[in-house]
Amino acid sequence: MSPSVKALIEDFLSDLSNAGRSWHTIRNYRSDLNRFAGYYDGEIEDLKSDHLRQYLQTLAEKASSTRGRNFASLNKFLDWCSRFDIITANPLACLNGPKWGEWVPRAIPTEQLHILMQEIKRLPPRERLLFTMLLETGMRISEALGIQIENIDFTQGQEFVIIRGKGDRIRLVPLLPEMDCLGLLKDYIKDRNIVAGPLFRPHSGKKARPMSYRTALFHWEKLREKVGLKYEIHQLRHSCATSLLNDGVGIEIIRQLLGHQDIQTTSRYAKLDIRALRKELIAYVERRERGLVREEGAVWEICY
Repeated sequence: MSPSVKALIEDFLSDLSNAGRSWHTIRNYRSDLNRFAGYYDGEIEDLKSDHLRQYLQTLAEKASSTRGRNFASLNKFLDWCSRFDIITANPLACLNGPKWGEWVPRAIPTEQLHILMQEIKRLPPRERLLFTMLLETGMRISEALGIQIENIDFTQGQEFVIIRGKGDRIRLVPLLPEMDCLGLLKDYIKDRNIVAGPLFRPHSGKKARPMSYRTALFHWEKLREKVGLKYEIHQLRHSCATSLLNDGVGIEIIRQLLGHQDIQTTSRYAKLDIRALRKELIAYVERRERGLVREEGAVWEICY
């Protein structure tokens, strides 16, 4: 008798964990796949495209992003089953996935961000440092929680932290004197006398282990309940990127800072606010007035 679908899902999730996938990613896979396991109670080798088509129809009222994520999670799981010869082929491969639509990152509006920042300044040193660093550097929460003391360089004028991002890719994130998080970081390390191991760690316990995502999320939930705002912790990253873009920082620099592999991902921020486009057009007009462009007339002058 072959293992149940639920048992196979746990084996699949265990492989993801062993491969270093984040707790947040594994949680999403578990949620999506357990939804499917609650629908389909047959043997995995009896699973057909018709079963999958009918299951996907039960998600028709869900948001396009939810449908797309469930399809992707199921496809990944069935590919894993096929790779280990649990099934002969992935029956989802012949079905078209739902259209996700264009995803646009959501920054926290400036007024609400100021409210959040005022409350963040009142937090204990660990939480204050964590949330300030997320906003000022655009790190992912998993990246910040994975920081090791050994990967921080405090050489004056060259301060940076080494980050291990998605796909196990390494990048350097500069820490400027103008950033509040740099001073908070130095004070936090000094006050807690941390010389090695995880930067963010539990307040108690003999063994130094990283602060968990659940703990970080718990403190974020408390913060947003206190100020009456419902923004996600990941939106601090979006706010960092949007602010840099609107202040004229080049999109390639932002791509490197955020650790995006594809610049098309970063380019989505350019669609958030018309201010960046307006700044570029104003700069173009100023260059024309100073005779620094080749064209005899602007494009809107040619049109008339």
